Amino acid sequence: MSVPIAAKKLRIGVMLEEVQLADIVGIDIFGNISETYVSGVISVDPKYSKYGPHAVDIEFFYIATTLETSFMTPPQAGQMGGFKFVPNMTYDDCPRDLDIVLTGGPMPTHRPPQADKFMKEAWTKTPVWMTTCIGSIWLASTGLLEGKTCTTNKEFLDMAKKMYPGTNWVRQRWVVEEKEYEGGDGRKGELWTAGGAGTGIDMIARYCLDNFGHEFVNTMSLEMLELNPGGRYGQFYD
Repeated sequence: MSVPIAAKKLRIGVMLEEVQLADIVGIDIFGNISETYVSGVISVDPKYSKYGPHAVDIEFFYIATTLETSFMTPPQAGQMGGFKFVPNMTYDDCPRDLDIVLTGGPMPTHRPPQADKFMKEAWTKTPVWMTTCIGSIWLASTGLLEGKTCTTNKEFLDMAKKMYPGTNWVRQRWVVEEKEYEGGDGRKGELWTAGGAGTGIDMIARYCLDNFGHEFVNTMSLEMLELNPGGRYGQFYD
């Protein structure tokens, strides 16, 4: 069910406000196949030059409610936020027709209306949507996952089933499901939902291997980051 990526700028939106840092660390897998990273590696070691033509022009949108410094976990003593980041895009201003949106999992108390509006408006205009950990529960709060088969952090599956019974929640490391997409460019919509943060890393690795070339992704990203998706763990727990 892979989506072929056109030879153009790949625009990736990352919803990371008040999420665990580990939830979105898989963006480094994308980053390592970007033109910026690949050209940098080639400049210090020309043996990687053969991968230059495969590099992807990627633009990341780090989205939050405002452009003020926002926090992620791990927390400082006595407060939720510790790690700070500077967003480069607000939910209100972010383009709706991105190529990929990655949604991390904040606490259920974090439900800014601007994010709700963004998810609803971008859903049919963005072909690939990914969630990690309880990011799927955040996405489910919009009603967009009604009738979909999804997963979430396995420790919160029971909670997800009670909160959003219209979604078919399954105990799986990640799930690939069709989603609505009205882009008119021949691509099919895909929803990728992962369990806990570590499964999200493997899920993103699998997506990149399927869409950008196995040797290229494995060499420039997975080997350099020393990740081993599908080695000890694959898509299923059992």
